[in-house]
Amino acid sequence: MAEDLFSDKIKARGQMNMSQALREKMSELNLNGAFEEIKQKVLNDSTIHAFLQENQVPQTIIDRDFAVLYEYYNQQNKAQAGENVVHQGYRPSLAISADQIVVLYQPDEQTVTNQKLKAQAQLVQAIGMPKLIERAKLADYDLNAGGRQAAFTMVASFITEYLAKPKEYHRALYLHGSYGIGKTYLMAGMANQFASAGIPVTLVHFPTFTNEMKNAIENNKVAEKLDAVKIAPILVLDDIGAESMSAWIRDDILGVILEYRMQNELPTFFTSNFSMDQLEHEHLLTTRDGQEPVKAERLMQRIKYLAKEVMMSGSNRRLTD
Repeated sequence: MAEDLFSDKIKARGQMNMSQALREKMSELNLNGAFEEIKQKVLNDSTIHAFLQENQVPQTIIDRDFAVLYEYYNQQNKAQAGENVVHQGYRPSLAISADQIVVLYQPDEQTVTNQKLKAQAQLVQAIGMPKLIERAKLADYDLNAGGRQAAFTMVASFITEYLAKPKEYHRALYLHGSYGIGKTYLMAGMANQFASAGIPVTLVHFPTFTNEMKNAIENNKVAEKLDAVKIAPILVLDDIGAESMSAWIRDDILGVILEYRMQNELPTFFTSNFSMDQLEHEHLLTTRDGQEPVKAERLMQRIKYLAKEVMMSGSNRRLTD
C-alpha cells in the first residue's frame, strides 16, 4: 500500500517539513492521488478527528504537522493489527505541546504490569537465597498442612500492623522446625507482599552470608557487606544455626547485626531448625575457643527482643512436592 511505502521515509524527516516532503516524493512518483487518499484516511480516523475537533486545531497546524498525525495513524493501526511498532509495549496518543501536535507513547497494560513486577523484584534483596523466593506468594501457601497455620496467621498480622504503622516498632518472628516445612517460603511470600506495597526487604541465607564475610576479609569489604544487611528496613536471617560458628562470626558479625537492629528497633525475622533454647545451648555456646555461656546468653537476649518464637511442623515438602 502507498501508506507502507512512505512509513520509513517519514521517520527520516523532521516534523516541520514532513508533510511537504511527502507531497514532493509522491509527486515524483506520480502518486499525488495516493497522497490525497492517505490524507483523507488519516483525517477521517475517528480518534484523530475527535482530537482535532476537541482542541480546535487550525488548518495551518494540521498541514504543518500532518506527518505527526500520520505517525499516530500508522502506529495505531499496526498496534491494533498485532504488527511490530516502533515502541514495543507502548501505545501512541496525541497531544498539543507548544502549539505543535505531538505523539506521546504510553506503556500498555502488560508493560505497566511488567514494570511493576520488575520494581517489586528490585525491592527484595537476596543473599544466597533459593530461586523460589521470586515466585513465592502468600496466596499459594498451603494452610491444609498441620503445624503451619499459626505461623501464617502471625505473618499476616505482622504485615497488616506494619503497613498501618510503619514508624512504630513491630516485633518479628523466629520460625523454627524441621527441614522443608515451608519456613523459607513463608518468609519469601512475606517479602514479596511487602515489595508489592513498596517496602524493601532483605533475605539472607545466613550460612552463605558468613562464608561471604570470611572471603570479604581479603578485599577489605567486611564493613560494607555488614552495613548493607544490618540497616535493612526489614531483615530475614534464614537458616540461622546451620553456619559453621566461630567466635568472630558470633560476636563480630551476628552480634553486630543484632545489636544495631535492637538499638534501632528494626524488624528482624529468623528461620532455623533449632528452637531458641537449642540455638543458644547447642550452637552459640561453643566455638573453637571453648564454651562461652555469657556471650551466648547475651546474643539470645537480643534475638528474643527482636522476635517471638513460633514452632512449625509438618512433612518435608521438598520431598513430597
